[in-house]
Amino acid sequence: MDKITTANEAEDIFIRGCKEKSFHPETGLDTLIRLKAYETIYRSGIYWPEFDHAKALDALVEWNNPEYIYRAGKFWNRFDTRKGLDALISMKSARFIYYSGLEWKQFDFPKGLDALIHLQNSEFLFYAGVHWKTFDTVKGGKALIHLKDLPFIYKAGAMWNQFDYENGWRELERSVREGSKWRGEAFENQKWKSALHRIWRNICTNQLQRK
Repeated sequence: MDKITTANEAEDIFIRGCKEKSFHPETGLDTLIRLKAYETIYRSGIYWPEFDHAKALDALVEWNNPEYIYRAGKFWNRFDTRKGLDALISMKSARFIYYSGLEWKQFDFPKGLDALIHLQNSEFLFYAGVHWKTFDTVKGGKALIHLKDLPFIYKAGAMWNQFDYENGWRELERSVREGSKWRGEAFENQKWKSALHRIWRNICTNQLQRK
């Protein structure tokens, strides 16, 4: 069966599932799975009045497409978020782990953060710290600084609610050439300037107390 024939048959099943009262959703879904019509399976989960979301999610996981697992978690009215997140983690998809933390009605934020840390993805670790409603800034900040990705160390200090400025600044100082740009940016940013002022004031106070 060629791709066009498969697509036409899948679309016909999808339309019938939306419109026909006599339609058997279980048989329809089984046929879509047999056809490997994964995008149609995803759409059917949104529009069919009756749908086996658990079986359909298993099919999407088998497809190994993180975008549609993320979409299903966002748009399906029934979705196993634990299985969905486990699948995204196994696919090593930092992007869609981050997006899922934004859009899914339920999300295991500690597990999602651990996954981003394990994947060593500075970009989406930073974005999660900015946009996720629940985020461990201590754990996330320690991991971000450890990755030594200077632009995102600076950005986290500028945009996160809390940040380890002392260790972040130390990392910016370690890289003389590359760090110069981001140290300059830090001097122009109000949150960094305030934090650096506190750090240096504490250093001066401690030195005076030792005398």
